[in-house]
Amino acid sequence: MESTNYQKLIRNFITQNEADLILNWVESINTIEGDPNYHLSHLSEELKGSSNIFDISQNTLTKYITKFQSTSKVLTEELPDFIHDIIKRISHSINLPTDNIFLQVVDQRKGGKIGMHYDASLNGYINYKCNLCILSEPYKFYMDKISIDVNPLDLYCFEASLYKHWTDEFKSRRVFLSFGFIIPYSVTGRTDDDPRVRLSKRIEKYFQSNLANQ
Repeated sequence: MESTNYQKLIRNFITQNEADLILNWVESINTIEGDPNYHLSHLSEELKGSSNIFDISQNTLTKYITKFQSTSKVLTEELPDFIHDIIKRISHSINLPTDNIFLQVVDQRKGGKIGMHYDASLNGYINYKCNLCILSEPYKFYMDKISIDVNPLDLYCFEASLYKHWTDEFKSRRVFLSFGFIIPYSVTGRTDDDPRVRLSKRIEKYFQSNLANQ
């Protein structure tokens, strides 16, 4: 396992059999059109595929984040046991609390990419993402000045509301699961005075004010 400032990469976090099981489930998901906030329109176009968000904890924090980040209707249906097993493994591997969890399932066509962005945040909390690569060509994942080489079956985790992140355009289909953990600053050793936390708060304030004016 490689790690830098609570950015973690775990090679071969799942087996190929698990990936095949997950892919079959992903292909069974019925995307329901919703009313995404306008900040996501450009990112959604660049995605070139489907993005489904499941609100697992269904509490105040996850309802806000999932509504803000969803480009389709937020789903609340029960997830397969193997998804819950993966959540437990992630939590155990990285020592993450599981009070506030959601899941984004992304299936991109050839030519899709993740545009530069910060994930939504809430005052006092980090939107911490653990992305599990199910199907893809090997690729680079960028966070500010850092890049990570990602292969299928790898898990990479980072403070998504504190670091701008993106990918290049993909030459083939890409499927990944993005597990969202909404965690207090203290879990990753941050404080209110941390420069990245202060920037996150400014971004949050801007988006919230614009969202209120829609």
